[in-house]
Amino acid sequence: MSRRGKVVLAFGILAGFGVSVSLVIIVLGGGFSAPFTSFLSPPSNADLWTVGENIHPGTEFRYSLTALGGHNSPWSSLVGPSSLINATVTVHFVRSEGNLWNASFSIENGTTSKSGTMFLSKQQLTNASPVSRDFIPFYQPIESSLLEIRDIDLDGPKYLVMGAEWNSLTIGPIGSTISAKILDKEKVQTPAGAFTAYVLGYTIGTKPSKIWLSHGLPLPVKAEVYNAQNELQYKFTLINKRI
Repeated sequence: MSRRGKVVLAFGILAGFGVSVSLVIIVLGGGFSAPFTSFLSPPSNADLWTVGENIHPGTEFRYSLTALGGHNSPWSSLVGPSSLINATVTVHFVRSEGNLWNASFSIENGTTSKSGTMFLSKQQLTNASPVSRDFIPFYQPIESSLLEIRDIDLDGPKYLVMGAEWNSLTIGPIGSTISAKILDKEKVQTPAGAFTAYVLGYTIGTKPSKIWLSHGLPLPVKAEVYNAQNELQYKFTLINKRI
């Protein structure tokens, strides 16, 4: 081989190595244990999801929700004694006010109806106003179930990519660590329609907890979450939407 050919070959090997290293850095930097295909097609900004994305004035979501009070969520301390059983919860984003959403909540829980208005931040949909005393028993179960995703997505956008790791937490007396990560991608059929959703999952006891997320939706499509005693914490399903 000529001297020129050797130089070209050397640069080719180094270039290939450089690309491989770059892909590894991208994958590891994204925080996920990716399958081989992810090295060939690394995640991009188009794969990111965050709480509250794609909300506009008039956006509305309606869910069927069961949330059991006092379920001792590992993700959030915002739980209380109240429960909602087979309730219908409607979240309506009325209007934008600076960096806040004026949002109304309506709850139908058996023969009981209740409504309330909150200001939520556009970033993470965190509370930006106090909850009225008479609305607290209805809002707490919503905050510790439907809105609990904002605690799991605490530090910003996360990848909806197979193997993508979200937040980790330490549980139990020996300090075991568990990670919430994207476990699967599947077609989900709900009363609100069919969605291509990514399954965010983690297991505290023996029953796996799953939350289904879809691009373009600011809140999960559905969820089924259990505590360390394998007791249901909450479950919900999207039954109608308007974006």
